[in-house]
Amino acid sequence: MENNQQDSFLQMHLDYDGGNILRETVRWSRFLSIVGIIALALCLLVFALAGSAILAAFSRLAPGLEGMENLGGAIIIVAVLIGVSIAGFIVYMLYRFSVLTRKGIEHQDQTLFAEGMKCLKIYFLASGILAVLSLLSNLLSLTKLF
Repeated sequence: MENNQQDSFLQMHLDYDGGNILRETVRWSRFLSIVGIIALALCLLVFALAGSAILAAFSRLAPGLEGMENLGGAIIIVAVLIGVSIAGFIVYMLYRFSVLTRKGIEHQDQTLFAEGMKCLKIYFLASGILAVLSLLSNLLSLTKLF
């Protein structure tokens, strides 16, 4: 019985309204992913141009590291690269979802459509993990205030 339910789910057909909603979702996800790529590029540009100012601010925040400016710079560079890599992966998964799903719809290809949906799953999974980690970080910083 379970196998029949799974087969019927995979052979589900969308009506006209469902197809239009899915196409609109694909367009918006492509737009948002391109905006995310541009935002990441601008962040990298800002960090590259304002590197010395960021390093000076870091040395003021950590006065015990006066003789270790290179270490502070390395820490900042590594942190920025890790952040951009994580955000870049998330944005890439959203872009890949939009491209594969659009191709799957246009060519009536179930394999491409399923790959697009897998990318959307990975996008939401990574975004959810990042959101939970951010929430925990905020809660920890609030507990340090009290």
